[in-house]
Amino acid sequence: MRPSSIRYYFKEGFTGLLKNRLMAVASIATVAACIFIISLSCCIIGNLSSVLKQIEDTIGIAVFLDDNLDSEKINTISDELKAIPHVTMVTYISPEEALDSLKEEWQADDILDGFDGENNPLSHSFEVSLEGIEYQSDVLKGIEGISGIRNVRHAQSETQILLKLNKVLSIVGIAIVAILSIISVVIIMNTIKISVYTRRTEINIMKFVGATDWFIRWPFIIEGVLIGLLGASIPMAVSWPLYTKIVELIYQYFPVIKGIATLLDGYVIFSKLIPVSLIFGVLLGVFGSVSSIHKHLRV
Repeated sequence: MRPSSIRYYFKEGFTGLLKNRLMAVASIATVAACIFIISLSCCIIGNLSSVLKQIEDTIGIAVFLDDNLDSEKINTISDELKAIPHVTMVTYISPEEALDSLKEEWQADDILDGFDGENNPLSHSFEVSLEGIEYQSDVLKGIEGISGIRNVRHAQSETQILLKLNKVLSIVGIAIVAILSIISVVIIMNTIKISVYTRRTEINIMKFVGATDWFIRWPFIIEGVLIGLLGASIPMAVSWPLYTKIVELIYQYFPVIKGIATLLDGYVIFSKLIPVSLIFGVLLGVFGSVSSIHKHLRV
């Protein structure tokens, strides 16, 4: 492709935008609104997924042992727990350690002073960490076959809720992106249709003098790309500082959230979202242009 041809394509693409600036502005605004909503959805879904993951990491299984077990039996149970698939770590907690932890949690040393030594009612136990909460049911089945275990504490119902939330968030996110993408493509197609219609006489003349199909198509494609790029750049320039400010306000007015989980940093989200949005905007423009020309431009 010759440099003169490239200059011509870009010149005509910009000219098409200026000639149909009302529809172009409407298209850019629509694409910008769609990508802004998509980026907002990504921020919400990304943070919810991150919070769920942080909560997942705190969900484990507590295994309490029978009384009067010797050290050899405790070590055997530990080995059997470690051998269960999807178990990443098994931590032994002695009755003394459990009592100290309880004192620290309740901040009531005086009340629990009488339970030291032989009067300690707490049992030997293990904290079992998993690869993921989705494996909790399988691990619990494996624990059932181990002798010497008195009780197992788990969060099976909470686990099922978290798994369902993750599934719903994924489906909702995909649906939002799909619907807004279709809306953006339709708007861009309408803009290109108007541009084709207003330049139909020029196109016919170009065909008569021997211009190729792609020589005629390229300006419209570039016009669509410019619409997509501008439509993607505007919401990205607004979303990042807006997201940072919202996170600051959430921490300021709801400090309890920071104690439960940490929200994602703006750089973590937008370092991925900006290039994806720009590429997405370009693809929207190209697809909208090519579809419009293919169906309505007779070349």
